[in-house]
Amino acid sequence: MANSLRRILTGAQLEHGMAWASGLALRAIEQPVTVEGSILSLSTTIEAKKVVEVASGCSGFDMAFVLAGVGVIMGLFFKRSWSKIVALVAAGVFLALVFNVPRIMLLVFAVVYWGKDSFEFWHGAIGGQIFASILLTAYYYLAMAMLRKSASSL
Repeated sequence: MANSLRRILTGAQLEHGMAWASGLALRAIEQPVTVEGSILSLSTTIEAKKVVEVASGCSGFDMAFVLAGVGVIMGLFFKRSWSKIVALVAAGVFLALVFNVPRIMLLVFAVVYWGKDSFEFWHGAIGGQIFASILLTAYYYLAMAMLRKSASSL
């Protein structure tokens, strides 16, 4: 369901945007990366070029979708107005997409420098759980700060 919704809402634009943002971040730390659509290419030597595709599952949409749902649930649980709930949803979506950039960078490093086993670890269940744990912890603190602020303004 989430993948169908992503296709309807963004087409391939989210993957392209995530690749572009990750390319900017990689260039900021002086990595020789080129971006074409959703493809990141990194040259490690003159003859060796490694390519990583930001596919639909790596776009960050899944976690953004989850955090949007968490924002709705938290807003309803704490009996906040719909404008506050929308703010919680927007913050969750924003955070998920921002946190996805370093995740993509990590996967690029795994492919280019560390090898297949490292990529499988970070792209697999354990790496995904590590990423999700960090993201959900950050979102929890952000959401609670937003809820505390809205409670003090009541």
